[in-house]
Amino acid sequence: MTAVLDRVTALPERDRGTLGARVYDRLRDDIVLGVLQPGQKLTLESLMQRYSLGMTPLREALYRLSSSMLVTLEDRRGFRVAPISPEHLAEVIHLRGETEALLLRSAFRHADIAWEKRVVAAFHQLQRVADYKPNLGPYTVDWEAAHREFHVALLSAARLPMLEEFHQSVWNHAARYRNLAQAVDVHTDVFTGHEQLMQAALTRDEELADVLLRRHVSLATKSLMSRLFPDSQVHATSGR
Repeated sequence: MTAVLDRVTALPERDRGTLGARVYDRLRDDIVLGVLQPGQKLTLESLMQRYSLGMTPLREALYRLSSSMLVTLEDRRGFRVAPISPEHLAEVIHLRGETEALLLRSAFRHADIAWEKRVVAAFHQLQRVADYKPNLGPYTVDWEAAHREFHVALLSAARLPMLEEFHQSVWNHAARYRNLAQAVDVHTDVFTGHEQLMQAALTRDEELADVLLRRHVSLATKSLMSRLFPDSQVHATSGR
């Protein structure tokens, strides 16, 4: 382990920054994919062994993740994967619907041919990944990446950088709930609507796209509450 620490310490500042980003991405993905479970304790010693990395980049990644609320920092108790709750899930679903609708309207106002090409390419890539059709169990990293890229592409022409950054955080929370819900082995189709969204984008039908997007979020998340919290009286909504 000392050798790992020595290699990290010896890295040039630029490479250390790149390493920090990779460590953050790996930890984030393991939380979002449900590999690291809600409430799980995250000690630096266990993470150093798990990822074969030094303490400094891991600590920095944990602090970054705590700022996005995927990780909690408890006084004198260290870090844990953030817990889940029906109230938090309802908030996440609502915020995702609202932020994506605002970003999509901004994207339509600033869209160009390059944006259209990115949306079409992202849709075709999403179609090609093996898990595009419904499956049992958590989604793969490839599907998560393709699904994220489609929605990012759809919103990429927006000129609201602060909202875009906030949306990335909301997206990670929504994806985590989706993966945790799939882990209970319930078969469902959450993929309908992508092609309709693409077509509405290409025709610049702003009102239709808004309706389709909100419906897409609702259909993709409506069963999460019942699967994860079957006894809850909290109701989730994606917007208006």
